[in-house]
Amino acid sequence: MMMRRVRDEAAGFCLLCGIVLAVVLVAAYAVVYPVEVTVDEGALGRLTLAAAPATGNGTAPSSLLAFNISLAVAVRNPNWAMSAWLAAPPIGELRFRGVPFAWGSLPPGAGRRGRTRIRARRTKVYRVSSAAQGVPMAALGSDGVAEFARESAAGVFELELVVVGKVRYQAHPHRRRFNFRVSCPLNLSLSTAATTFARVTCT
Repeated sequence: MMMRRVRDEAAGFCLLCGIVLAVVLVAAYAVVYPVEVTVDEGALGRLTLAAAPATGNGTAPSSLLAFNISLAVAVRNPNWAMSAWLAAPPIGELRFRGVPFAWGSLPPGAGRRGRTRIRARRTKVYRVSSAAQGVPMAALGSDGVAEFARESAAGVFELELVVVGKVRYQAHPHRRRFNFRVSCPLNLSLSTAATTFARVTCT
């Protein structure tokens, strides 16, 4: 009787372990948490706005922007069991008052066909530097130009980084690509250094 009781208890324990394991596997592979994006570093070397030379045809001159900015954009996979694959390098776009002035793909990953694998609970950091001058900003309008002047006088510029991309999760039952689009509000001054930059969570 004692041996039979022990066997029954062992069988019950194994059944319980199997149920727990099944629940864990379902939680690990059926529930997918989207990637998280943050801006971990930011440095502004230059940001100026000047009127374009008159064209002589009676058209009001637009404004031209010059800038030099460096960012570290982190993409984190919060899932604790499955990898995330970025189908292509994410695209970043910098804006002032909703007007884009710089855009392009973040540096490609080292995976096959430019894809980047982010293992479970790991982070991929993209370091980006962009500089240009003479960027037309006609869409700013007079209100935007006035706001730029106010922020320049205050010494802090309110910029926005928009990041879009496509991600596929390992072992997902549908194995389909999910689009993500996040906005990152940036407050940068010409004195901002990467070491003093406060991390920004993108939403």
